[in-house]
Amino acid sequence: MTLFLVDGHAIAYRSHFAFAKNPLTNSKGMNTSAVFGFTRLLIQLMNKYSPELLAVVFDCEEETARHEEYPEYKAQREEMPDELSEQLAIIVDLLEAFGVRVEAWPGYEADDVIGTLARKAEKSGIDVKIVSSDKDLFQLLSDRVHMIRPGKGTSLADEIDPRYLEERFGLRAEQMVDLLAIMGDSSDNIPGVRGIGEKTALKLLHEFGSLDRILECVHEIEQPGLRKKLEEGSENALFSRRLVTLMDVPIDFSPENLKVKRPDREALTEILLELEFHQIIRELSIGGDGRGDSRKYTVVRGEDLEGLVESIRTAGETVLDVETTSLDPLKAELVGISFCFKEGEAWYVPVETASAYDDGSRLFEADPEETAADVPLDAVRSALDPILSDGNIGKIGHNIKYDLLVLESNGFEVNGITRDTMIASYCLDSERRSHSLDNLALDHYHYTMISYKNLFPDGDKRRDIRTVPLEKLAHYSCEDADYTFRLDRLFSEELKQAGFEKLYEEVEMPLCLILKDMEKEGVAIDTEALKGMSAGISGELKVLESKIHEQAGERFNVNSNKQLQHILFEKLGLSSIRKTKTGYSTDMAVLGELAGEHPIAELVLEYRQLSKLLNTYIDALPRLVNAETGRVHTSFNQTVTATGRLSSSDPNLQNIPIRTERGRLIRSAFVPRGGNILMDADYSQIELRIMAHLSRDKALIEAFNSGKDVHGQTAAKIYGVDEDEVDAEMRARAKTINFGVMYGMGARGLANQLGISIDEAKEFIGEYFENHPGVMEYTERAVEQARERGYAETLLGRRRLLHEIDSGNGRARSFSERIAVNMPIQGTAADLIKVAMIGIDDEVRRRGLGARMIIQVHDELVFDVPEEESGEMEELIGSIMESAMDLEVPLRVDIGRGNNWLEAHR
Repeated sequence: MTLFLVDGHAIAYRSHFAFAKNPLTNSKGMNTSAVFGFTRLLIQLMNKYSPELLAVVFDCEEETARHEEYPEYKAQREEMPDELSEQLAIIVDLLEAFGVRVEAWPGYEADDVIGTLARKAEKSGIDVKIVSSDKDLFQLLSDRVHMIRPGKGTSLADEIDPRYLEERFGLRAEQMVDLLAIMGDSSDNIPGVRGIGEKTALKLLHEFGSLDRILECVHEIEQPGLRKKLEEGSENALFSRRLVTLMDVPIDFSPENLKVKRPDREALTEILLELEFHQIIRELSIGGDGRGDSRKYTVVRGEDLEGLVESIRTAGETVLDVETTSLDPLKAELVGISFCFKEGEAWYVPVETASAYDDGSRLFEADPEETAADVPLDAVRSALDPILSDGNIGKIGHNIKYDLLVLESNGFEVNGITRDTMIASYCLDSERRSHSLDNLALDHYHYTMISYKNLFPDGDKRRDIRTVPLEKLAHYSCEDADYTFRLDRLFSEELKQAGFEKLYEEVEMPLCLILKDMEKEGVAIDTEALKGMSAGISGELKVLESKIHEQAGERFNVNSNKQLQHILFEKLGLSSIRKTKTGYSTDMAVLGELAGEHPIAELVLEYRQLSKLLNTYIDALPRLVNAETGRVHTSFNQTVTATGRLSSSDPNLQNIPIRTERGRLIRSAFVPRGGNILMDADYSQIELRIMAHLSRDKALIEAFNSGKDVHGQTAAKIYGVDEDEVDAEMRARAKTINFGVMYGMGARGLANQLGISIDEAKEFIGEYFENHPGVMEYTERAVEQARERGYAETLLGRRRLLHEIDSGNGRARSFSERIAVNMPIQGTAADLIKVAMIGIDDEVRRRGLGARMIIQVHDELVFDVPEEESGEMEELIGSIMESAMDLEVPLRVDIGRGNNWLEAHR
């Protein structure tokens, strides 16, 4: 039997600071770094050792006998950060839910409790393993008492025993107290003998064996200086030994009390859900497993399909969920469809597919009888068409855009889309880290769903869904449909109570179908043009590489950070601005700062910029062209950003660079269908116009209503000159200030942006608010309202929760205050273009036009338009976009046409 003793405070500190650069937080803004690291280490300990006896020991908050005797003890240590101390109580609750004993004794340190328990266990014939890296505990090591030291981050590293002390120090465990007494410990304020460090202390102990013997034989020490130090420091050494010697704690040792108990699944799940540790819940399999409920999942084949169709028709609406062979909906082969229109019951329709072993591999043998679906795709399509195409029968899904793309690609017509639980969850809480079905089922039903990876045997890297036994796959798919049905009922009521029905039903759900069509349509790419760009930039990169080597005085791999660090900071001796784990940073910001110090930095900067264009866009885009459609099909993500903005992925079309000439050239490779043109519509200064509406600032409203240059007018007022005297630099600075105020930029941020002093930046901001008092009033009002409500809100009622608006942490509070000012502006801009997209799509369909919306980039829309419709489309787009919302100032849209995206974007 082995007793495991964990040094609680030490592990909590280590876990917290392991994430110091990128702290972990949940959606409520709570720092969870320490709890996460602690939980990870505890799970690793449980999995690796399966301990029967375990205690986690913490320091008691009260002062110890050492502090009473020596007030300077640990006095120089910084106070525990608030965000860490707040987590300690959660860690204790978590440990108790895990069934782990927690120990903390008033007047004693954790080390004392660990020492007492370790010695008593040892005397009782029980082995001990101490999880800590504290060298003060080395004195406990013996044949029965070992230490397990934490490794990097939150992992467990090596186990050490008395042999380690012999190899590392040449000492026995009982000599470690004397070593610490002589050399002292600055981290704990242990004085030791002034002027003697580890090397000399070890030499003395190797020669004399103990501190007592050293002091007895001090006259034998030949070096006068060392002898004098020991004579003068003898009292400090003996005093230090008392401080570092572990004290006996009056604790009763009972192995029964230290036994690991059965976890409290309910309490543990509650805590982990609050922390949003969904992955850990799944790993522990502590959510509900569905046993004991009355769920009924059915595989439907052949003639049973007719009965399912009639049942769905009678129900009037159904959840649907597809199973496929790929995450790419336009390449996916349909494997099955599940339906649910009653809680706890679901039906799975398998679809006959190609063999999973067409390449001849049978690494993971599956019984053909178990996996084969005997319903051909044509038969499934024919049977289900009456209900799928019927717009009067409602269809519900979770990320239903994917299901629709798959079904349409496989020849199904689907109408009557009504609700999407992923979008509903997003409307209710845009701050959530994940709106996945698994996480939502965990949060709302404490239920752990079957994970996709658990459908396959360990080691199956292919994970071909066609190899999964039919009954297992049916259960997996039906479970998805069942819990989507449950969440839909729950969210429908919550949306109503929160007042989000209009946003959900009139904006987000119609937009979902528009995005589906945009993804299906895709965009054409001129691959030959990209090949030409690739050849040109590849040649330029070679020239740049030669120039860099010339400046360095040697050849090296420019793409290797390690080699570049050597050249910049060791060979050339440039200023090392910021250090990382792998050495001094060579990121873009650092290179920009070094550009004035040596020409090599500017060359490397240019090399990296061109290299990114080449690898991320120019060479990558042709590889993303769909072989069947000949077009690139991005995914528009509707439930990612907290502000309501859309994002784009695979590829990210919203990130095509436009600020550099080379970046803009990439847009020239986006072309229309044959005989068509591209039309680009871009809202002009939309966020500033929304700021004018929200702030009711007279100067901004007057500028927009009279058609004046807002940035020029701001510059004129700040600099005290006439508007016709404003030059390009003045206007650029005014533009930075106009947008900076919206984003809550302070004097320091503005100073960095403009390259001026903080005092000058303060003066600029002061002048701005003096000339725009309405903006000042808006920023103050926005923060105050957010503080009262706990959220910021757009004109359409979209909300962003601000849990940290009253935080004691200044940085977190300031961040929330900036969001309170900016979210109503940026979020309203996002709502505005969504409303415009819906209006344009409706009108294009009503008129039966051939134009197609294909790209959205924040305030910009791109259309593929038959040339004969260009005049009508320009009028239609301008009219709808400029009337999408009624603001205090007019909305203006810039519309351009061209044979490619670059030409069309004015």
